[in-house]
Amino acid sequence: MRVVFVQIFVPHYRLPFFERIRDLLTRQGIEFILLYCEPDPYENSKVQMVYPDWGIRVNTRHFKLSGRYLYWASVMQHIKQGDLVVVEHAAKLLNNYAIFLARQLGWLKMGYFGHGQNFQATTELRLSALVKKLMLRRTDHWFAYTEVSRQSLLRQSVDDAVITVVNNTLAPSENAVLGKREPEPYSCIYIGGLYSLKLLPLLIESSALLAAQFPDFKLYVVGDGPEKTFIDSCAMSKPWLCVQGALYSDARDELLARCNAILMPGLVGLITIDSFQFERPIITSDAGEHSPEIAYLEDGKNCLIDHGINGKVTAESYANTVSQYLGSSELQRNMRDNCRKSAQTYSIDRMAESFVNAIVNNG
Repeated sequence: MRVVFVQIFVPHYRLPFFERIRDLLTRQGIEFILLYCEPDPYENSKVQMVYPDWGIRVNTRHFKLSGRYLYWASVMQHIKQGDLVVVEHAAKLLNNYAIFLARQLGWLKMGYFGHGQNFQATTELRLSALVKKLMLRRTDHWFAYTEVSRQSLLRQSVDDAVITVVNNTLAPSENAVLGKREPEPYSCIYIGGLYSLKLLPLLIESSALLAAQFPDFKLYVVGDGPEKTFIDSCAMSKPWLCVQGALYSDARDELLARCNAILMPGLVGLITIDSFQFERPIITSDAGEHSPEIAYLEDGKNCLIDHGINGKVTAESYANTVSQYLGSSELQRNMRDNCRKSAQTYSIDRMAESFVNAIVNNG
């Protein structure tokens, strides 16, 4: 049996998952082939990419349509009859349509890996969303990111018998022990891509209010992306704003451990795992869209979520939520304890085992 995973690109945080499933499948006598594309300029600006030499880096063409990049890659030449081909549930990967057709003709089996829906739906083309929805039920298996993803699939009439929740996560950080240190009481950090769904203007406005309330307040911004220029311009007049650019490994982890909380008013995704491992709670809001990993957060336990005033999140309401945390040593201790407990629940080994067991048990 061959399992072929078509990955649109390989972010640095995804490689450990592929390495583990490759090892587990090999032990079962199952060949694992990783095909991955070249990232488009937009995605390449947001995250560190890796190019594993044991995988196959396929020739890729990018097309821009309505502000979004579409991908066409030379993947079909690496796929054989009878393969199980797992693809990301991404409309912009045009090869998915060819693989889907091959599946309908009985030439291969097909599995989806992903969210179950576009949780950032405002960024998706209406036509591509419709086509993707029509395709999602006619597949052999679904590897859903989280329980939120599973529930979304069930609402879209996908058979529960073909759904496996893998609980998308990250490999344990070697530096997570740094989280045992006492943080700087009024230092906070933002880590992630710098783009519109992150609600960066709200982050800056609310942080200005916090700086007025707490003289020692600092906000470190770690990341890169299309809105880096906006963040840089804000830093010129705000001494409490420390722009770091993209940091990785030791440098990023040292800075994260120094801070007391992770401020993410907009989209929250896998940063939840960093929060748990380093025992630094996330403070977010329900103003924007979130990735499925929001399912791991429990308001008042391992995170705080600003619900706004009369349902409307503002700079004032978000600043008040952060202030509640920074002003209470007891709340900080309790939330850090709960982050540590949550870290034990989500592991890269469990994620890989769930994926592989679904393949083995379903032939």
